[in-house]
Amino acid sequence: MGASNPFKVSVTRLSKAPGSLLAVEVEGEIPEMFVSSAWVAEGTKVRAKGQLEAVHSGILFSGTAMVEVTTECRRCLSQSALPLQVEMRELFESDYKEEEGDTYPINGDYVDLTEMLRDAVVLALPVAPLCSPECKGLCQVCGANLNEADCGHSGGGEIDPRFRILDQLR
Repeated sequence: MGASNPFKVSVTRLSKAPGSLLAVEVEGEIPEMFVSSAWVAEGTKVRAKGQLEAVHSGILFSGTAMVEVTTECRRCLSQSALPLQVEMRELFESDYKEEEGDTYPINGDYVDLTEMLRDAVVLALPVAPLCSPECKGLCQVCGANLNEADCGHSGGGEIDPRFRILDQLR
């Protein structure tokens, strides 16, 4: 992300005044945010708004990340977009230890919010999304999307007896 990283924020002023606050509003792209059925499409901007606060052990970010997420319905496989908002409260430390992994580093006179935002968004992505709670799924016989039209099979197709036990999961 180099010199044009929109998530790199100077904290020089904060490090000289414990207890001071700095309002932050940043926006940019963060690549590779996905789970199996939900992702942030390439080119989609992530927006973060909050504040940085100088605390005894480092700098605390408190705020919200907002991004549009693309999901694939687990029943009918259709894609839809939904807004995602994630609340965060994360600590940045000068003596950051990567192996502990519960905080983020202060790099000299700045913090880079990129990894914190990536972690928060990926953890908030829905693992098994539905296009709607009433989704009818796909026809077991022909594979037609039952939300769009009735294919005429009305669930009456012969189901392999080995899979009948799965009907109990509905």
